[in-house]
Amino acid sequence: NVENLIKVETMLGSNHAPCDIQTLRLYPNTQYIIHNYFPAQDPNFVLNIASQNSVIREQSIEFIKNTIKLCQSLGIKFYTIHPGFLGEASISKIRRVRNFDFQFGKNITSESRLKIIKRTTKIIKDLFEYAKDRSVQLLVENEGSKTSREFTLFDTIGELDLLKKEVGDGLKFNFNLAHALLAGFNLMNEKIFKHFFNNSVFFEVSEISGGFDSHLPITQSGGPAASILTKFRNYFAQKNIILEYRNIPISEVKRSHIFVDRLLQKDFT
Repeated sequence: NVENLIKVETMLGSNHAPCDIQTLRLYPNTQYIIHNYFPAQDPNFVLNIASQNSVIREQSIEFIKNTIKLCQSLGIKFYTIHPGFLGEASISKIRRVRNFDFQFGKNITSESRLKIIKRTTKIIKDLFEYAKDRSVQLLVENEGSKTSREFTLFDTIGELDLLKKEVGDGLKFNFNLAHALLAGFNLMNEKIFKHFFNNSVFFEVSEISGGFDSHLPITQSGGPAASILTKFRNYFAQKNIILEYRNIPISEVKRSHIFVDRLLQKDFT
């Protein structure tokens, strides 16, 4: 019963599945966070505020503004967005492995990375202020990929620090452990971990496999994400943890939920 897992935080989206807002049931005593492309309108559309295509870029900005207004009307305080991509993305229809990365065309960009980052930073700053005016906290999710590294933005410590500097100290992250691992962050280094811990409201956690963003459950058998959770469990116990799994039987999700819950207890051994 999924309802038993919905106790504190629940993330809505982003799996590109259509959703009728009118029939959306929100559970009481639950904190919600909306994630990126939600509610999905076109299952083939990929939100991209960094797009070089002005039509896609403006559609993405307008969608985010509409979702911010939805958050306001539903009393949802947090909304996470992806900071965009250097190329135009599409959703893979065939998955022979557990790789949930988007697919990109070969033509990466006719503009410099720095120019796109500057333009996207301004867009994020404007959206952050738009959300703030409506009592919604806009969060940014860090990117990271081994299969499409040349297309991801804000996937280095330097770029994330620059974004925060330009937008303002109020900007916080919904920090994705899997993306950070795929981007090569050494999160076992306490200084690096604490840097992002102090600047993040939520942590999205899942295991990677074979260099892919696999969205696998955190389990007792361990893995790179589980190792970080274990080492810094006293820190994680102070934060909001999102188990971001995909295409996983609910029985496995339950087992993972129980394990992570126990892991973050003070008396865990």
